Amino acid sequence: MTVRLQPLDPQAFRALEAGDRVVAEQLIGAPVPDEFQAPVEIWTFMLRLLRDDPAHADWLMNAVVAEGVIVGNAGFKGAPVDGQVELGYRISSAHRRRGLAVVAVTLLLDRARHEPLVDRVIARIAPDNEASVGVVTKAGFVPDGEWMHPRWGRQLQFVHRTPSS
Repeated sequence: MTVRLQPLDPQAFRALEAGDRVVAEQLIGAPVPDEFQAPVEIWTFMLRLLRDDPAHADWLMNAVVAEGVIVGNAGFKGAPVDGQVELGYRISSAHRRRGLAVVAVTLLLDRARHEPLVDRVIARIAPDNEASVGVVTKAGFVPDGEWMHPRWGRQLQFVHRTPSS
């Protein structure tokens, strides 16, 4: 199965945030499933990052596309800071348990590996999210302590060091 990351631009983020599926589909070039558009907080966060600092533009969320169908999102939560980027991903429920998340995370790691500003990629996951812990472990991440998210609470942190580190 061919899986790719389709970059999303600010116009697509705005359309997704506003629930304007017609415009989002035109911009992305694929049908937008409800479950992809629904987590408005993701699209709002991406737009906030761009407003705060245009340097984030190349370090945001993408659509995960498999065989021409949007199956989820995956990307970074902003530009590198002190050599570190954080990734995030979500595969729609109808497409889970097929290895798509591992492929998406691997594509993100490949991107980070070729960036001189990145020497480590982190993932922060809720302790009860065994599926995501499995995804990052399969992708080569190792435990790296805990982090307290101001909204979601205790998170397990995992790290993947790029070859240059």
